[in-house]
This record gives sequence, C-alpha cells and structure tokens, in this order.
Amino acid sequence: MEWKIVEIVASPDSGTIFGKVETPYGLNYILWFKGGYYVRPGEVVTMTETGMLINHRRQRVWIAQAMPYSSIRWLGFRMKNECPGNRRDGSQRCDRELPCQFKHCPFGLTHAPPESYYTSEINFHEQKFY
Repeated sequence: MEWKIVEIVASPDSGTIFGKVETPYGLNYILWFKGGYYVRPGEVVTMTETGMLINHRRQRVWIAQAMPYSSIRWLGFRMKNECPGNRRDGSQRCDRELPCQFKHCPFGLTHAPPESYYTSEINFHEQKFY
C-alpha cells in the first residue's frame, strides 16, 4: 500500500502530525503520525511486509490511526491545532506562547517569545523621564 502526503497539520499539544494522504487510486485518508520523523507534503509512505518506508527509507515514525478523509474533519484538525506553521503565512518565526511538544519544529520555524511590555528599550526611555 502506498500513500502520497498531500498536506500536514502539526499538533504542538501532542507532538504529532496529521497527514492528508492520497492513494494511487485517488482515495483520500487522514493518517495520524507519531515518532521522531516529521513527514512532509510530497513524500510517499509505503507499507511493506517489513514495515513502513517514507520515500523508500525506514524512518522513526509510525501510524497511530488512519481514518477516511472528509473536508469537515480536516478543517476541524486545522482549527484545533494552533501551530504557527499550520497557518502557512510564510513567517519564519513561531509566535506560539503555549509550550510545544515538538523537539524541533516540523516547519523549520524558530521560536520568537512574545514581546514583553518591560523590554530594555521601554525601560531605558522611562528612565529618561525621571
């Protein structure tokens, strides 16, 4: 069995990836991936007698669950999983304030902690007025 990854949704709360996949027969499914490897759109997942391969290579990932694709279900996954990478807005910075379970960002974003009101620049300006 072979699936091509069409789109992914990262879940920073669980550290897992949901992938919308398509079979060679045009059937669509949602696969829930767990593990240390983050699947990407365009990659091909192949099930063999010896296990799962991604782009013909064994990776540290497994399928926790498979379900039929529906646009409503997929939209639900996108809405529930608030990861900046899921927005696909072209940003290179992660502005998520809540803890993230991913060791490394599946989208390659760097974490940007939110700006504090008490930055050194603001404090410096305040000192001038006293």
